[in-house]
Amino acid sequence: MEMQQQKHKDHRTTLLEWETPEFVPTPRGKTWYIVAGLILTGLIAYAFFTDNLTMAIVFIMLAAVFLMTDKKEPQIVNMIISDMGVTYKGKFYPYHHINSFWLVYHPPYVQVLYLKISNGRQFKHIRIELDGQRPQKVRALLLKEVPEIEGAHEPASDVLARVLKLN
Repeated sequence: MEMQQQKHKDHRTTLLEWETPEFVPTPRGKTWYIVAGLILTGLIAYAFFTDNLTMAIVFIMLAAVFLMTDKKEPQIVNMIISDMGVTYKGKFYPYHHINSFWLVYHPPYVQVLYLKISNGRQFKHIRIELDGQRPQKVRALLLKEVPEIEGAHEPASDVLARVLKLN
């Protein structure tokens, strides 16, 4: 499989390539941690008050997972738009698997390309940081092969994560 993928890669023509962080880390101050700790303490206290041990355990586990991943630095990954598809994080997505795309560009807060990928009956969205790439150029290249969802916004989960500084 590895050799076959390499063989196909040799036949692709790269149209645009850049390196980008897999996510943009959000700085959090001391106040954020104090407020989050107070909210977590209140939720755990509520769980015990309502005699719901399972809820308390879930909140404790969520806090533990968050703290373990909190200081994770984003990996720098390669993004390639080619004549045959898109390669992101080393995985190739041919154009016939990309249902649509949209750009959310509100610098300096949000500069993101979203791809809607289908694999049979399943759909997934891939979020790719533009990291200084001109959105007009990315849009022009993708429009040749993939329909754009014009006027689409950032998914609510991404907005919530950004506003609450969870990412």
